[in-house]
Amino acid sequence: MALTGHRPSAAAHLAPAWIFYASWKDIMSTNRPPRIHPDPSGSAGALVSDARQRRSILIAVSIALMAVIASVTGLNVAQSDLAVDFDASQSTVLWIINVYVLSLAALLLPLGAVGDRWGRKPVLLAGLTIFGVANLVAGLAPSAEVMLAARVLSGVGAAMIMPVTLAVITSTFPEEERGRAIGVWTGVAGGGGLRGMFLSAVLIDVANWRYLFVLPIALVLVAFATAWRTVPDSREASQHSFDTVGSLTSLVAVVGLIFFLHEGREKGWAAPSTVNSLLIGVIGTVGFVAWELRHRAPLLDVRLFRERGLASGSVALLAVFGVQAGVSVVLYPFFQTVFGWSGLLSTVALLPMAGLMMIASGLAPRLTERVGARATMTTGIFLAGAGLALLATLVSVGTHPPQTQRFTTDGATNASGETVPNVSCREVV
Repeated sequence: MALTGHRPSAAAHLAPAWIFYASWKDIMSTNRPPRIHPDPSGSAGALVSDARQRRSILIAVSIALMAVIASVTGLNVAQSDLAVDFDASQSTVLWIINVYVLSLAALLLPLGAVGDRWGRKPVLLAGLTIFGVANLVAGLAPSAEVMLAARVLSGVGAAMIMPVTLAVITSTFPEEERGRAIGVWTGVAGGGGLRGMFLSAVLIDVANWRYLFVLPIALVLVAFATAWRTVPDSREASQHSFDTVGSLTSLVAVVGLIFFLHEGREKGWAAPSTVNSLLIGVIGTVGFVAWELRHRAPLLDVRLFRERGLASGSVALLAVFGVQAGVSVVLYPFFQTVFGWSGLLSTVALLPMAGLMMIASGLAPRLTERVGARATMTTGIFLAGAGLALLATLVSVGTHPPQTQRFTTDGATNASGETVPNVSCREVV
């Protein structure tokens, strides 16, 4: 039975933050030659000259990334099923969903740096192994506690996988092909969440929530086998110690801000725990920036944001992913509570965003070669704004047919006047 009438998870709000968080560091490396240190075992660590091997590498990292992204949104459609099977409260169910994003976002920078130092291939394979085992445990979990632990472990594996996938592209693809490969990566990152929701909604309709973990496990197996054969090992040459303080402060900053977003929705934005989480997140962020400005080998060289092109591109990236996530968060419950659609039909309605994003991501590098990055980015922002304007103009509570559901100030009611529980305008917006 598809989920209807439940709030969207905070994970959807956080998706643009960690996608941006993962993307910026290695995208910048496309503007400078990669510093490669050969594997001590003797395997090549240079750019890959064989076009077929590069295609296989791109397939491997895209499949691995798809598994990570699809796991962010997949459980959103199973909230009611999780609550019934585990006899769990709504807060516990939301933590089951959000703790994956929490561990992923908190460990993204540190584990990405570990991959650069220890070798990208072994860290990628280790991350795939941890991620696959964690999803197997989650699918068989007998209790909410085991599920929570499995989701945390799954986030650790995802934090090893996600930054390394992009680092592999920047270290193996020649400069003239790197932009197109990153375009594919971006399309998978941007559209993977909605495709994951769609496949999850299908599985919920035809089976049960435990089958939601079959997809990431299958993707992990394919990605592991392909990466084992085709991905060369490479690493960054560094003469400085690992940025431990930066890793800890970034972890505190991310955890504090995510707790703020989660607790604010549950307990109120002025609640002591919410305010304390915000303060911890802000203090962690300030401490992280201050330390990174001093460290000789920072996790995140914040000085680079002084470059006008990088700063504007980063803001545009964050805005686009943020808007996409926000639109999905609002439209998904809107379709269910106002139009009365099932969870499956609601996800189908969102799929055009994912499909068109993948197509546009593939075309963007070629367009950039012809008209330049500024014109390409401006066009993309204009199209996104036009789409939002159409949504604001054509999609509203007042335009749905009379036989569908409608919003009231107290919640949602159907055509017979029955109140839909646990849904209000405030929760949807």
